[in-house]
Amino acid sequence: MEKHEFLELFEAATKAAKSASRGDVKSSCPAVSRCVEAIKRLREAPESLACELVVDRKYTQIGKSHGLFTEHKNPRIQSEGKILYSLWLRYLYATGRKQSSRPRDRTVVKNKKKLVEEKMVSTTTGDSNRDKVREILNKSLSKVAVEMKEGVVSCDSWSVAASVESAMFERLGSFEGTQKAKYRSILFNMGDSSNPDLRRKVMFGEISGERLVTMEKEEMASHKIQLQVQNIKEKARAREENRVKSMMMFQSDTMIMT
Repeated sequence: MEKHEFLELFEAATKAAKSASRGDVKSSCPAVSRCVEAIKRLREAPESLACELVVDRKYTQIGKSHGLFTEHKNPRIQSEGKILYSLWLRYLYATGRKQSSRPRDRTVVKNKKKLVEEKMVSTTTGDSNRDKVREILNKSLSKVAVEMKEGVVSCDSWSVAASVESAMFERLGSFEGTQKAKYRSILFNMGDSSNPDLRRKVMFGEISGERLVTMEKEEMASHKIQLQVQNIKEKARAREENRVKSMMMFQSDTMIMT
């Protein structure tokens, strides 16, 4: 598959997905079929070509459009979209592992440090509170490359942190405002050492900044905490059911006695 064919297929899939979301979302809808067919053909693209275009800044729409497919209201498009982007992520993980295994001399390390410093400057707002939130988010997101079994060198944690903070600021207002508790909840869960899944999903766009802001604390919590909460709720429900049964039995016995 050539580069132009890949781009044409992606454009066709995007247009079909948008068309399907506006009209009939039934699986038999022509737009749905066109979208699914294009996505399946995109999966056939060579690994090197997919990696090149997914991370190429000239084609940012490829990486940013994942939600159009993975969160589509049509189940077929959503399913195929998740398969496609999971495949591309595996490609990127593998690429990161290969790159991270290369020897790095002092010049490379120095240049990398300089790039990080430039990125920090380019993502500041001039507002000390906002910049502090971005620093905290970046610190949490930068753990992803370490936590992944296969290093991912293509992670741009500063850009993601800036994007997430912007969504938080737009939705919640200032950190020192009325939504300070929500800010603290998000920052805590993002940095929680037992919650790597949340960081990973935010880092790779599975959870957007806009979505993160609207999530309840139970949704953001680690899998372990979610299980504990679920267990508590189930026990509470069982106790309530037993209480109701006991009351009904008591009332029944009372009626018999009278």
